[in-house]
Amino acid sequence: MATATYDTEMIRNINMFESITDVNVRDAVIKEDEAHFVVPEGKAGMAIGKGGKVVKEVQEKLGCDIKIYEYSDNLGKFISNLIPADIRGVDIDDDEVEIDVPRDERGKVVGKDGDRIESVRRILERTHGIHEVKVN
Repeated sequence: MATATYDTEMIRNINMFESITDVNVRDAVIKEDEAHFVVPEGKAGMAIGKGGKVVKEVQEKLGCDIKIYEYSDNLGKFISNLIPADIRGVDIDDDEVEIDVPRDERGKVVGKDGDRIESVRRILERTHGIHEVKVN
């Protein structure tokens, strides 16, 4: 598995997320227009807050959309937490994953110019040693 290296701004953003949500961050990918936070299993609801109140505060502070995912040691379950679509199947082969989703949901999974799936790949690389993610 790859070790995450965070710069000062990333550490500051993670600390801010943790102080507002009172939930530890296992991993994060923060970009200009969106931030992805991986939290311990069972803690996403706490990070989101009643009616989304807590996550809205984080969004305002960071100035971007926030995505919160629950971590799981079970790779299949973790992938289903990361992928915002109806997953028809997941094929795991060593350090590669192929995800089968309906054609009409493919764009939502891949994102504009592949941004979303690249964030998913980065998270999976650091948490489970996955180096390639394909969407079919």
